[in-house]
Parts: sequence; structure tokens; C-alpha cells
Amino acid sequence: MNLFERYLKENNIKDITLIISDKDTHTAQQAADTHNVPVSNIVKSLLVKVDNDFVLYLVPGDKRLDLDGVGGRMANADEVKEITGYSIGGVPPFGHKTKLKTYIEDGFNKDEILVSAGGKPNIVFKITFERLKELYTN
Repeated sequence: MNLFERYLKENNIKDITLIISDKDTHTAQQAADTHNVPVSNIVKSLLVKVDNDFVLYLVPGDKRLDLDGVGGRMANADEVKEITGYSIGGVPPFGHKTKLKTYIEDGFNKDEILVSAGGKPNIVFKITFERLKELYTN
């Protein structure tokens, strides 16, 4: 059981089903094609170091995070693993080892299903925008 599965179980979150993929989904476009959603509804969970804190940004798959605008730098692979408990490519939007301030960037189609990493690069889950907002704020 990975960290995210444990988080779901410990927090009694039963409406999320993890989907294991055998297809290559290293890019947002590949994930969108594999899971039949617009690339804008792939949730990229990006860890950024701003001053002395780490902040998580949830970014649509077809957008880039404006690092100058947020005043930070992307976390490196070691920092991502240490802070979130997950490796790059598998970072979910919530359920991290460390409680993180999280921001959702504009651009998701709120009327369609979102797809996000579920703890490993080949595991995802589908979620509505409203449910995502509920869970990341808890």
C-alpha cells in the first residue's frame, strides 16, 4: 500500500478509485489521451519553494506555472520526495507527508472530470473540481 492509498484509507475517503495504467503517461498529453479527458483537465501537482517555504500549485496540464509571478523556484526531485513523500510524476494534489499550502491555478474545465496522479507515475484517479477543492482544503 503506497502513501496515498494509506491516506485515503486513514481518512475514510471512499469515493476515489485508483486506476493503474500500463500505458506511458509521463506527459500531461499522454495522460489525457490515455484517460480520455482534455489535457487542460490533467492536474499537475507542482512543488515550488517560495522564500523558505514549499507551496503546492495545482496546474492544468496545458498550462505552465509562472514561477516569476509566484516568486519561487521548482523543487528538485529530492525536495519533492522529502516534502511530499512522492516522486515526481506521482505527486497527488493532497495526502502529502507534510501539510502544504496549496493553490489551484485557473484553467481547469470545472464541468468535466479531472485526472490526477495517485501516488505513483502509473496510478491516477478521476475527481470533480468541486471534490478536489473539498479534499485539498482538509
